[in-house]
Amino acid sequence: MPKKTFKRLDEEKKERVLRSAIEEFQAHGFEGAKIDIIAQKADVAKGSIYQYFDDKKALFLYSINWTMEQLMKLINDATPLKEMDVFEYFLSGNRDRLRLVMKEPLLISYSVDFSSGKFGSLTEDINKQLKEISNSYELSLIAKGKEKGTIRKDMDDEVLLLFLQGVAEKFNNRTLEIAKNFTEEPTDAEMDEMQNLMENMVKLLKKGMGEL
Repeated sequence: MPKKTFKRLDEEKKERVLRSAIEEFQAHGFEGAKIDIIAQKADVAKGSIYQYFDDKKALFLYSINWTMEQLMKLINDATPLKEMDVFEYFLSGNRDRLRLVMKEPLLISYSVDFSSGKFGSLTEDINKQLKEISNSYELSLIAKGKEKGTIRKDMDDEVLLLFLQGVAEKFNNRTLEIAKNFTEEPTDAEMDEMQNLMENMVKLLKKGMGEL
């Protein structure tokens, strides 16, 4: 996690440091990434990076957390959860969501890489961090579904979470892989493929999690 000195920076400077770090990790992997290059791209002194983070690993792991936060914020800005049910949420505004997320090709590519095990030696640490992020978010979706009466109440939240993650993980990875290969505005056919994937995922979720 970042130190207090990083937390006190203005948002523009925080983002500049993190995007510079992501570019370097994405291009050279964790071992090959250089702190001095990150500092140079971010227009800060090399020593400042160590005032912001304990070491390169702390910066790397926080860059993953920040990437997920940014992508989730883009999605939620397009279709706020508010009073939506979990199934409605997955299906709503997919085209708008995709077009927004496509504005962040670096973050999409980075998320595909760290989710798929590219950073080998750090996979265990990455997975632990991703699990913490996803558990909190998805448990809130389950709770909302139970409140609205669309998710079955006869099963424990943790069991429902396992099912949700098992289905959603594979579909989400496939969606990111497709989006990563877009070089320009998605065609109607590509958008239809993404929509079809999402609809099939929701069918599986409703079958297993929907109120009987």
